Amino acid sequence: MRLSEAHLKEDPMSQKRPQTPGLDVEVEIDYENIDVGRIMEAIKNKTGGERSQAAGPAGQRSKIKRLLLKVMTPFAPLIKLLILPVYEEQRQVLLSLHNTNQRLDALVARLNREVETHNRHREYTKLLHNLSHNLVVEMSKLKIEEEMLKTKTRILEKEFETLTGRERALEKKFLK
Repeated sequence: MRLSEAHLKEDPMSQKRPQTPGLDVEVEIDYENIDVGRIMEAIKNKTGGERSQAAGPAGQRSKIKRLLLKVMTPFAPLIKLLILPVYEEQRQVLLSLHNTNQRLDALVARLNREVETHNRHREYTKLLHNLSHNLVVEMSKLKIEEEMLKTKTRILEKEFETLTGRERALEKKFLK
């Protein structure tokens, strides 16, 4: 086996891993033929299965915890009395935070309403601007049409006067 292959077969984490009680298990891993089932079985065998873990440090901790709770039971009223000022201060802070949150919620709701109103006014302003622009365009068209109609009316009046003058001239000529 070459040096590079030997390096690959070693578990790089086993050298750097801190030694913890119950976790100092070394399992050989063949990186060329990885068999997860075999690796898990080797880990279970070396650690003693799941039963030994429950009876290990975790079981001792729960026993110690129960013992301490039994010892502390007579002192519970004293502990509560000593904790009371801290509890009251915490309660006041929580009430203050609750009131502040309610005010913030009300302000955020008001801000949202104001923003919605502002956006609605902005849209109304845009509509009014477009409406006034369209009105100016239509008024300009009407003004041009009015001028054109006035001009046509003057022309028709002149033609009418001309025709009236011809009619009178013809009447004088034929009725004489």
